[in-house]
Amino acid sequence: MTEQGVAGRQDGADLAKTCADFTDLLRRRGVPVGPAQTVAFLQALYLLGAPTAGEFYRAGQAVLATDVAVLPAYARAFAEFFAFSDDTDLLPAAPPHPPTTVLDRDSETLARAAMDVAVAEELQEVPEEARVVASEAERLREKSFARMTNEERRSAALLIRRLRVRLPRRLSRRRRAASSGRYLDMRTTLRRSLATDGEPARLGRRRRRVRQRPVTLIVDVSGSMTPYAVALLRFGHALLHAGHRVEVFTVGVRLSRVTDALRHDNADRALAQVGRQVADWDGGTRLATSLTQLLAARRGHAALRGAIVVVCSDGLDRDDPELLGAATARLARLAHRLVWLNPLKGDPRYQPLARGMAAALPHLDVFLPGHNVASLEELAAVVAARSSAARRM
Repeated sequence: MTEQGVAGRQDGADLAKTCADFTDLLRRRGVPVGPAQTVAFLQALYLLGAPTAGEFYRAGQAVLATDVAVLPAYARAFAEFFAFSDDTDLLPAAPPHPPTTVLDRDSETLARAAMDVAVAEELQEVPEEARVVASEAERLREKSFARMTNEERRSAALLIRRLRVRLPRRLSRRRRAASSGRYLDMRTTLRRSLATDGEPARLGRRRRRVRQRPVTLIVDVSGSMTPYAVALLRFGHALLHAGHRVEVFTVGVRLSRVTDALRHDNADRALAQVGRQVADWDGGTRLATSLTQLLAARRGHAALRGAIVVVCSDGLDRDDPELLGAATARLARLAHRLVWLNPLKGDPRYQPLARGMAAALPHLDVFLPGHNVASLEELAAVVAARSSAARRM
């Protein structure tokens, strides 16, 4: 751009565009420039009328390069923008015609141009990549796991890992020493009485401990559930590494406990370990048999009692529906809350007509879809809720 090009810009919109382009170049060259500085710079140019290159340089130096440390970067950016030398003494002189004044310009045009630059600068304060990532995340939240590409699944994994769940707390049967409480601590009382010749002057007290309510995930890993099972296992991995009490089981042809495999810090390596451990991955479904086995096992029984139990399955079971109904009823009696995720429920036309799902449905506290990130966010809210009175079907 030549000097005559700077002086000849009489139109307010054109000068505003030049101002915005120049300040954008400054930011890319390391000179911090805010929206207020850009508006002040544009107003200074209008006050100068038709500024020469030297006046343009010195106005920008006074308004934009307020820190001495950025003066070299400012000079280089100016030279790059106007194709001049870094030496400001070599800038061309003033043009032959006299400059116009701000009174010769339309005040409405000035105000509109300044507002346009301010809005543009505010938008530039947010990187374009951030705006793209935000819109992409919103789209991924609603997209089904089964229709995602590998790249989208990696992005969805980041969203799942960022989920934060505050699990409810419950009173434990065990007691601890406390300064006050409804239970008498005989051992502490007798120990204190030694200092008072056997007289129990100070009574020791105990109260029940408060513990975090555990979560148990039961994940169907049959062929039709593979993409949804991986997502829920990632959800379990995130809960486990957030310090929560979590047990994770997979059900297919047989029952497998995969909690220890998910303890690896890296989620991908943890899932690879689960894949090596679960021999019936991507196979058939015997959900009733697996649940009955879990209820009969000592460790499984302990993991279910008083816990928030989440079952993820489409309900397409090969076992007798009556067996599944009986196992689900017993599971509901043991658990604090029984939540069932069915990815098919993500379709508005879905009705639980499969015999297995119809047999389990009356015993559920919450029935949700589990087909996308948004449904896992809803699951996180349900898990964190304190009351189990409301049944969401």
